[in-house]
Amino acid sequence: MMRATPLLILGSSLFLSHGVLHAQDAAIPPAQHLAITGSHRLRITYDCSFVWPRGGGYSAVFYLPIPQDTGAQHIEQFSSNLKGQVQTDDDTPPHRLLTATLRHDSGDDRDVHWRIQVIGTFQTRQLVDGPPSVNDPIVAPGPGEYLGSTQSINWDDDRFQSWLDSSGLRRKPGETPVHYGARVYAYFRENGSYIYPPDTAWVASAICRGLNTDCGGFSIVFTAACRANKIPARLLVGQWFKTRELSDGTLDLTGRQAHVIAEFFDPQIGWIPEDISSTLLRIPGPPNLNYFGRDPGYFFAWHVDTDFQFDVPRKSDAHVQWIQNPSFWFTENADDACDTLSHHWTFETLR
Repeated sequence: MMRATPLLILGSSLFLSHGVLHAQDAAIPPAQHLAITGSHRLRITYDCSFVWPRGGGYSAVFYLPIPQDTGAQHIEQFSSNLKGQVQTDDDTPPHRLLTATLRHDSGDDRDVHWRIQVIGTFQTRQLVDGPPSVNDPIVAPGPGEYLGSTQSINWDDDRFQSWLDSSGLRRKPGETPVHYGARVYAYFRENGSYIYPPDTAWVASAICRGLNTDCGGFSIVFTAACRANKIPARLLVGQWFKTRELSDGTLDLTGRQAHVIAEFFDPQIGWIPEDISSTLLRIPGPPNLNYFGRDPGYFFAWHVDTDFQFDVPRKSDAHVQWIQNPSFWFTENADDACDTLSHHWTFETLR
């Protein structure tokens, strides 16, 4: 499959209209920028294990996204002790997944241990007024990337379109992406309620009316609203580290929490994060609990967006909405193995 080469924005201001980037007066400086307020280089070690059921002849297929760079996440290295194939799906842009097929024959060791290591730099960023002191290049998404309507982010559904009208969330003439995103965020803050499990399925057209949902649901609706208004946007699906910084500058990483946030693209700023669920949950952090334009601490994204389709044992064209731990499928009924499945994370701050 052919992929579009990302557009590197160097000297000119650009704005997005109907999915096309247009040059503006290069002398106009950006009114806001994302300031990097912290940066840590981490080694994340993830261990997954289970015990095969007694007997032989079982097989299992594992799927795991290979993490990619996001606005604040910059991956240097990904390794797995289980070797498999790297597959690319048909999404735009595509996901890269590691697929490993395991087999347990009679007499084999029943314990399976999958260890994955990721090394990367994770930044804490804050949206602030004024132009940046250094004009770093901004890499725009390729044509059509992060704009499509999908099974979950179904912004072209009539119900979602009607909600955009009734909520006043159509993009106004001349409204910049960052101002539109802030307006959607304010609407969620005023009208949304964090509920888990959510009232509806994780589908934009079902969630938007009541806005009684969780982090995944809010991220889906935010992404759908931006895309419906020709603003590239995406979900980030993964884990939020529970951290505290020690006096020597190292991190005490004590646990993790499955989490989903969203990012949207402004050509003058780059990928801007939003995390309305942390505001609604009153998670301590920014002044006024404002998690718009702020990365939520140390967040690791396994993948962007939703809706994987797999041909798996005992089921063809299986739909998996998102993956926050390895997705595994057995050729036979293996409930005993599922009962023993465990996940463990460790984190190390690197210099």
